[in-house]
Amino acid sequence: MAEPTDYYAISFSADPVQLVFFRHGLDRWLAGLRWPESERVDAVLAIAEACGNAVEHAYPIGEPGDVEVTGRVVLGRADRHLVVVVRDRGRWRNDSGDGYGLTTVRACMEKVRIRHDEHGTVVTMTSRTVPLVAAAAPLPRRSAEDPEGFGSAEPPATAHPVIGSAPRLRSV
Repeated sequence: MAEPTDYYAISFSADPVQLVFFRHGLDRWLAGLRWPESERVDAVLAIAEACGNAVEHAYPIGEPGDVEVTGRVVLGRADRHLVVVVRDRGRWRNDSGDGYGLTTVRACMEKVRIRHDEHGTVVTMTSRTVPLVAAAAPLPRRSAEDPEGFGSAEPPATAHPVIGSAPRLRSV
């Protein structure tokens, strides 16, 4: 499998069941980037909530539709942050007001912008900054003999198995 990259893109059917798989994949991507756990949890929560809103509100019941998510890591001199875009091609239905969903998204991200028009809704989220990852030893690789990638040692309590090694980030 490939090493984690600083770009993430997925399109999935606007089906609540797909959100479970999406959340898992997003969390693995961020873990592979060695995103700090507390900020990773906030990012996954906010992004999944924005996707959940698209699944629940963008398309009338029975009408097929997709949710598209793109994310990238933006590097600064001493830190990095995410910019993630969640897009649907449905129509804005504000049938429940500004409920807990968008409140949660805004609480977990540094900046949130929502645009809706006849082409659908686009939610652009910018995470809080986190430190750059120093060029560190690669994470353990998975193998058939060691599917969790921990060698003979027990996995640490905070370990998140990741395929490949963490990217070596540099400031620009």
